Amino acid sequence: MKRLEEILTDYVIQKGMVKEEDRELYEYGFTMTIEVGLFVLSCLFVSLYLHMLMEGILFFLIFAPLRSYAGGLHLDKFHSCFVLSCLTFSGILLIVRYAHIPMLFSFIALFILEAAVYALYPVENINREVDSEENMFFKKKLKIFLLVDLILAIICAALKKECYVFLISVTFFMTVITMILGKYKNMRTGFKK
Repeated sequence: MKRLEEILTDYVIQKGMVKEEDRELYEYGFTMTIEVGLFVLSCLFVSLYLHMLMEGILFFLIFAPLRSYAGGLHLDKFHSCFVLSCLTFSGILLIVRYAHIPMLFSFIALFILEAAVYALYPVENINREVDSEENMFFKKKLKIFLLVDLILAIICAALKKECYVFLISVTFFMTVITMILGKYKNMRTGFKK
């Protein structure tokens, strides 16, 4: 992966698109793009293999904004993060496929889990500290996404898509777990704000 990011960065520098002094920034950007791309592509294949493409898309619609604005556990190595994330994604889809939970229970769990996400906020990362202005912005966005997710669950319930409501709840449960683990890791490593 390191070699690929170097090749891509060399290319954009040689083409005059960026300056040599921006090399490190572009290498990092290419690394993040490749890593996220590999994860999304892998999840797409898992979703297609399980015949759960809509569930996979719904997972990302819920999870991506939550993770972006609430924070969570960040692993130190890409391969560890990749494997754990793929296993988690696959596990969530399999739980939704094989477990049948009454919609009322899913809604009760969703309310509790949304409150937990809000209460646990923020979970910061040592690689990306957030100042108070950014923190206020993220918290405002988080509130909006929590409301949107609740409305989405209500729409799914109205459409009698019980498995989608369950998927939203399970995704929130996983988010709460990663937030708790992120806070624990921050406490253990001495990073706290």
